[in-house]
Amino acid sequence: MFIGKDLVAASATPIVLGILAEGESYGYAILKRVNELSGGRITWTDGMLYPLL
Repeated sequence: MFIGKDLVAASATPIVLGILAEGESYGYAILKRVNELSGGRITWTDGMLYPLL
């Protein structure tokens, strides 16, 4: 299944908030968790995550 760039960008904040609702985390752990939850279909870079934080 293809996940479009616009969908990934629009869902970034809710995804990060959901991960942080599970407990405290840091940048690299959030990146790994996103990849894990998406089954490898979503791979974020630091440049995508850190402006969000």
